[in-house]
Amino acid sequence: MLERVLEDVGGVNTFFRVGRAPLGEGWEPVTAWDGRTEAGRERVAVEVDRVRAQLGAVSGVGAQDVEWRVGASLFHQGLASRLLSPVLAAGLCHGVRLRADLFVHEPGRSGSLELRTRQTRATPMSREPVEVAAWVEETVVGGVLAHVEEALSGIGRVSTGLLRGDTGAALAGAARALGGARGEQRAHAEEVVRVLTDRPCLRGTGAYVGVDRAGLAVFRRTTCCLYYRLPGGGLCGDCALRHPPTTRSR
Repeated sequence: MLERVLEDVGGVNTFFRVGRAPLGEGWEPVTAWDGRTEAGRERVAVEVDRVRAQLGAVSGVGAQDVEWRVGASLFHQGLASRLLSPVLAAGLCHGVRLRADLFVHEPGRSGSLELRTRQTRATPMSREPVEVAAWVEETVVGGVLAHVEEALSGIGRVSTGLLRGDTGAALAGAARALGGARGEQRAHAEEVVRVLTDRPCLRGTGAYVGVDRAGLAVFRRTTCCLYYRLPGGGLCGDCALRHPPTTRSR
């Protein structure tokens, strides 16, 4: 059953894909990105440097020309999207708990981040948005991502508020993608965002401010991911620098 769940949610887009193929040598748990250990901080630093090199190549500059905190922020936001998306979709669409702490990655990869899982059973859960939100908070926001944030803040003094803002934006992006691909889940996915941005873990990171022409909720974050500091970079659609403070919409 777990294979069918992963196959289904992986069809939403790349960020929702988690593999279950047999693992070869060189795969590590994402929990190794742990700011509480020196080895964990070193692993996170390697990932940030990888992102800086990728961003530099896209921007036509060297990795050294990409600020460390910019690379840190964009690594964190990308990772948050990859962790949150499948966990959110598995919970809402199938009533299954995906454990983020059982996800693995390949440190020696040459391409983009690919996640697989060592989870073998589809553990059932309620599909109610409040219950899914609680699981997302436990296994992702307060679990894997919290330890990555600790590493990033310790290595490069990146603001925890900025990193949590990245997480809030990634969650809203995952909800939007899921709602766009699976219309029957739109309201529930957006409710998960509302629940978590009302909780201490993501409170103050952003809020919905209305809907667009497609009927999807529009999220505005209260921080900036720093993408604009890249050569040729700009402001994201949900950026606090693009939009003035506004009254929260529920």
